[in-house]
Order: sequence, then structure tokens, then C-alpha cells
Amino acid sequence: MSWAGADGILYAPTPDSRRENFTVLHEYAHRLVRHDDEALDWLADRADPGADTERLCDEIASILLVPDAVIHAALAGEPPTGRALFELFTNNQASQVACAIALSRHLPCAGAVLLTDRDTHTVAFAAVRGDIDPSPRNGEPLHESHPLRRIAPRSQLRRASFWSRPWGGARHELYLDAYATEKRTYAILAVTDLWEIDALHSSTPPEPDPSPPRQHRRCGSCGYTGPMTGWPCPHCNVPFCRCGACNCARRHAREQRCTGCFLNIPENDLLGGRCSDCRS
Repeated sequence: MSWAGADGILYAPTPDSRRENFTVLHEYAHRLVRHDDEALDWLADRADPGADTERLCDEIASILLVPDAVIHAALAGEPPTGRALFELFTNNQASQVACAIALSRHLPCAGAVLLTDRDTHTVAFAAVRGDIDPSPRNGEPLHESHPLRRIAPRSQLRRASFWSRPWGGARHELYLDAYATEKRTYAILAVTDLWEIDALHSSTPPEPDPSPPRQHRRCGSCGYTGPMTGWPCPHCNVPFCRCGACNCARRHAREQRCTGCFLNIPENDLLGGRCSDCRS
């Protein structure tokens, strides 16, 4: 756990955790961003400056932990692979997330670097580059027919693949290279055939189920509680109620834009329209 304030960074050490350095550097990046006019101007024009601030700080932390020279040495002129991601993590002190972000910077095309949990078949982390729609989201379950569900430990998978939401619907055709351990799958998704998979005549994956999902939820707007069938909101990933509400309005209602840094800030941190960082 860590927190970046006006005068320093506070953190609670996590013994034997590689993520500690990444977390501290992420908070340090927040301090850098707050004092960088160019970064603040860029964020002010973004549709979701809060989320983009977090991604920017992740990028800064990964560059400090895993410099480009380390990636060049690991790849040795070859395209990124799942095995290269695993070895990058094994041979360095950076966390899996930091390694995934660093390797994603070296994708020569639109794609994603993924870490998946083999027990739950969910996305543990996704570093997405370029335009992929739909794109992997952290915490998202893999589609039932996705090849990453069936890769065996200590094996490598290379084939034509896809990405879609867990319930199906729209899908993006992609190429996949992955390596698995007992707990994790290290995977690269790319829109370009980086590994000459088409020459291997890989089979086309089965079509996902196009039917919309059915979920049970309580609507915070109208109070309805019960089943809802339909595609969820692409921003908050919560199903739309029959009244038309998702969770975006409720989430944004708890935030207001600071007149100093122009970021969306929890309203209880604002005083006179300015957040605690801008007031210090």
C-alpha cells in the first residue's frame, strides 16, 4: 500500500514482493505528472483523465524498472512472445505487471500483453497497445472457447485466435503466442502475424456465442432488483437496467473536476473547487 502526498511518498513494505518497487515508482510518477505542464495539458483533453493518469504512471514506473535496453537484450531481434515475457520476469527483479507493460512498448503493431490466472481463467493484467475492439480488461473472464483456457503448464501455444467479451458478441481476430506455468499464462495478442502462424495452417477458433448475457443486479437509480439481459456498459462494465441506468452516473456523481489540475477528484477532497494536492 502506498500514497503520494505533497511532501513525499508513504508506503507499507510488502516482504518478498517484487511489486513493491513498481508501486512506489507509480506513486513517484504521480508527483512527476503533477509538476509537468505538458502532461497536465494532455490529460485535461482526455475523455477519462483519471484512468489515463493511472496508465501514464504505470508507463513511467515500468520504464524506470525495465529499461528498453533490457527488452532489446531479451528479445534479441525476435518479436515478443509469451515465453520472452516469462523469462523477462524470471531474470529480473521487476514484477509481472511491470514486465508486461515494458514488453508491450515493443509490440510492432496493435495488440496486447496478457497475464491470466489459470485457476479462475480471468485476465490478471492487460497492457493494450493500439486499437483493439473489444480489448482485454483486467479482471475479465476468458471466453469459454478461448485457447488460453486449455493451454497446459510448461507448454507453448501459437495460433490464430481472437478476443471477445466473456458472453461473446463482437470479436477481434488476432494472433496468439502464449506460455503457461502452473499459476499464470503469459500471452501476446497481435493484429499482425508476427510469428508466421498462417504458414502453419492453424485452425480457426470456434465462433463465440452471440447471445447477450443475463445477470442479476440491483439498480442504484430506480431500485429495481432482479435479472437483467443485455450488453453491459462499455465504460463501467455493469449491465443497463430497464430504466436505462448503468453505474457511470453513480460513479461520476462522487467525483468533480478540480479547477487546478483538471482531474476528476472525489468530492470530499475538494475545497473551494481545488483538491488537496493543488491547495498544498
